[in-house]
Parts: sequence; structure tokens; C-alpha cells
Amino acid sequence: MKRWKNSVLLLILFAGLLVYVWFRERGEVVRGPIALRLDPESIVSVTIERKQAPQQIRLTKKGKSWWMEKPVRTPADPSAVKTLTERFKALKIEEELDSSAKEKPEFGLKSPAATVTVTDDRNRTYTIVLGNKTPDGMKVYALVNGQDRPIAISSWLLDDSQKSPTEYRDKKLLNFKKERVQRLAVRAQGQTIVMEMGDGKEWKIVQPIQSPAEKGSIDSILDRLSGLQAREFVTEQPKPEDLARFQLNQPPVEWQVWIKGRDKPLTLWVGKQDPKTKTRFFAKSHRFPAVVLIDEWEAKELKKDLAYFRSKKILALEKEKVEHVTLTAAGQQVVLSKVKEGDEERWRMEKPKPLPADTWKVDDLLWTLEGMEAREFIDRPANLAQYGLDKPQVELVVQEKGRKEPKKVWLSIKGKEGFAKTNLGPTVYKIFPTTVKDLTKSPNDFRDLQVVKFSRDEVTEILLAWDKKKVHLVKRGEKDWERREPKKGWANWDAVDAVLFELESLRADKWIAEKPGPQHGLDQPSLQATIKRTKGPDIVVRFGKESEANSVFVSSSYSADQVYRKAKFVLDNLKRRAEELVR
Repeated sequence: MKRWKNSVLLLILFAGLLVYVWFRERGEVVRGPIALRLDPESIVSVTIERKQAPQQIRLTKKGKSWWMEKPVRTPADPSAVKTLTERFKALKIEEELDSSAKEKPEFGLKSPAATVTVTDDRNRTYTIVLGNKTPDGMKVYALVNGQDRPIAISSWLLDDSQKSPTEYRDKKLLNFKKERVQRLAVRAQGQTIVMEMGDGKEWKIVQPIQSPAEKGSIDSILDRLSGLQAREFVTEQPKPEDLARFQLNQPPVEWQVWIKGRDKPLTLWVGKQDPKTKTRFFAKSHRFPAVVLIDEWEAKELKKDLAYFRSKKILALEKEKVEHVTLTAAGQQVVLSKVKEGDEERWRMEKPKPLPADTWKVDDLLWTLEGMEAREFIDRPANLAQYGLDKPQVELVVQEKGRKEPKKVWLSIKGKEGFAKTNLGPTVYKIFPTTVKDLTKSPNDFRDLQVVKFSRDEVTEILLAWDKKKVHLVKRGEKDWERREPKKGWANWDAVDAVLFELESLRADKWIAEKPGPQHGLDQPSLQATIKRTKGPDIVVRFGKESEANSVFVSSSYSADQVYRKAKFVLDNLKRRAEELVR
């Protein structure tokens, strides 16, 4: 019985929730009688006739855009129009009056404050006559569609009808989405700067020089241009003498924005400072004929020079998109390609010898290239030999995914300075000489430094031999290892875990040689580890003689017995843990 009562209670709660969601999804719930209900999207025109000047404001919808037709033809503010049309969604009757009220002066319907006429997309017309406000100022007396009995509705519609035309007009001087901009030009301070979007979606300066552009600077100026608004409308139809008076016949600043799919640019002109306010500037755009005022700080933000747009980055790269790198230095050439191995991407050396490349080393090279910045620009170099670039010490060719042409950069050191040049323009860049040295690499610098790599889950046995001692371990469980040699028993798991940790992903500090020689001491190793696995061949790791800088030589069957150098502490850790396993 109790369970049945709980079920009924849950059913009632669920039904109530459904009702709530239904009405919430349908929009605002309006209680009481409705005088007019229109879909705001169906409205195509709104005309306001009123006592004060201007006596008529007319708004019309053209396609998806709203325009003000009277008192001046200009784009309308979408937000202001939306607020107005939403009023007709559900015009609620707050109070009904006797028909005689329309003749009484206190209700103001004989000489109305305003008349609002709405037309929908089926050419149906609706008229709302607005009289005086109620004593509390919250409502207004109205006649809807010629009905005999006046009503009281919210005073919001009357407030809307009393607004200045300026409140209904679009104040944006330029209207565009910045992701569709293809070209951008500014004329200011006696110089014209032109920027274009390249094939790889990168901005570049094409006039007065050819150079990569700073994306952040362009994004910032496009945000400024697309959001620029008139603070005041000065004159609607300026004459030539007006333009001269505002210095808009020969404006100090002119912007042009080319949008994808449009033949002509969007244009903005900024004139002189307003002598009255001294905090605003005259401006004009192609969008409407009016001369307007914009804020002083915005006018100053639009006055940009070449240095603002110029990228200090010498080569704009997206490291993740790089697929091929060719590096030539000291008479040696290295060709590197990105390859897919299972779910991972890694780098491989194609020339001078097909070998796995060290992904960390390639990434480090690309990071250096990506972060390389100019200390100084030399835009019209007379002679490349002056900068050592007639015979560059380093040449890098980088191919990115989705880009037709590769990016090239040449580097040299001349005297105490480093210099660079790219195939993207004639400019020579002064850089730190250490950057040239960092990018001077040999094939051996890209050798894979992964001495050993395996998954510990695959390991079945471990054999360690050092200082005439041996230990042989066999896996019996995840953390259960049996010691077979030198004496049977259970191995210390912490010591086994430490050995696996040192060996399972052993990376060297430096590549030394293709094959071991007597000088490396790997024929008589100071420690040898043999790893047996469930699949794949056994892996044998050998640590040899001590090298310079407190390091030891190491090799592994995993990496074709190439010789590497590794910090000696790894060998010391393995010996210490091996001693624990013997006990």
C-alpha cells in the first residue's frame, strides 16, 4: 500500500514537471486577456506617428535586415527593433474601460500621444492608438484595431514610441564578420599599408614591404573596426564644403576592408578633432551618408603604423602541421619526415640514412624556428654578402600540411651578429648569433636517443649480471616475482619496480657510434640486463665504461646495439637495486 502511494506521488510530480517544461519551452506565460498576439518574425514594418518631432518614424524589413525609412533612410539597430517587435507578441489587457472613455480628455485618446501601425508578412495591418498614461505611470490607455472600448496596456509601448530616431538606427559604421575578411588596408601618417590573407590562412603585409603580419594585431584592429559605433550624428547629407570642414575630403586616416564574395571594400574615413567637444573626431563610412562623431580614444586606436602590424616572428609556423623538414649545414643534409606508427606520430630520418629520428630533437628544432624573432629589420638589403647570406651557413626547408609551397629560411653569422632571410620576402632580419648555432645540426643530432622501450606488462623474466654477481627473476603475479638465482625465494617488489622503472623507457643523453668498439667497454659490461617478454625478442641492455661528464656508455639490442652516453646515476641505481634483490 505504501509503495502504491509513493508511485502516485511520483506520477503527480512528474506530470507537474512536464507542464512546467511545456510552458517554459513555449516562452513567457501571459495571464489575462490578450488584445493582440503577433509573431515578431512575421512583422515586416512598424510606423510610429506622434506629436513631437519628428512626427513619423518608419521601420521596414528588407530580407533579414531592418531599415529606418523615415525620418532618414539608414540601417536600423537590430536589437532596438527586436525589443519593439517583441511588444506585440502578447499585448496584454491590464484594464478594460467603458466606450465613453475614448471621448474623455483625461484618457488622451481624442488627441493621442502616438499611433503605432504594424504590418505583417501577409500584408495585414494592425493599429494601436496610445493616449495618456494611467496615474501610476505603469500603464497607458489604448485603442487596438479600432475597437470601441478603450483598454489599458503596459506603458512600455508608449515609451518606445517616444524614443529619438537615433535610438532606432544602427550606429555601427562598418558591419562585417572578421573571419570573412580577406584584405585590409590603412592609409595614415603619409603611408599606405596593405595586408592580405595567405593560402595558409596567415596574414602577410604586401605593401609597402612584403613581410609576415602579426595575427594578434590584425585581430585586434578588426575587432575595433567591426565594433566601431557613432556617438553622435552630425549631418545626414553632407555637402562637399561640409566634408572639407570636417577634413573628410582628405581624411588623415582611411581604412578599407575587403570581404570574401564582395567586389568593393567597406570604407571608413576619420577626419579632424571636433573643436566643440575636443574628445571626439569626425568620421564617415560607406554604409550611410551621414557624418558622425566617434570617441577620441577610438580614433587614436585606428591610427596605426607599419611597426604595429609587422610580426617579429621570422617564420610563422604551426608545429603540429609540419610534415617534412630539410636541413643543410656544414655540407651535410638531413631530411626528416613525420610518419604514423600505430596510434602515434613520430619522426623518421630519410637522409643521409633511413633511421628512426628522435622526436624530442625534431620538436626542439621546430620550437626554435617557431620562436625565432627579429631584433631589427633590414627591408632593402643592398647586398646579401654583407650579411653572409649569399652563402648561408644554414638552410631550412619546412613543408606544412595543406600548404602548396614550402617555407624556407637561410641563416648566417657575420661578425658578431646573426642574420636570417626567408623566401616570403626580401627582408633581412638581424637575430642573435646563438640562434644560428642552435639551428646548426648534423645528422647525428637527430639520431633516436631511445635506448630501450617496452611495456612492463609484457615482461616475464629479468636477468641481471654485474660485478660477477647474478640475479634471475620470474614473474608469478602483478607484484609477485620469484627469485630463481642466486637462491630461491620471493623478490622485494619495490626493488623489482625500481629496476623496471629505470629500463622500460631508457633515453640516452647523446648518440656516440653505430657499433661498439673496445673503447666503450661493452664487450665486458659493468652491468647487463636481459628482459624476456611474452612477445618479441629478448632485449639485452649493456652498460660499459665510464665516459666524460660522469656518464657511461650504454647499448641495447632494441636499438641495434648502437652506442649512447647516459648519466652514470642510472647504472648506480640499477646496481643498488640489484644488490637488494640478492639479499
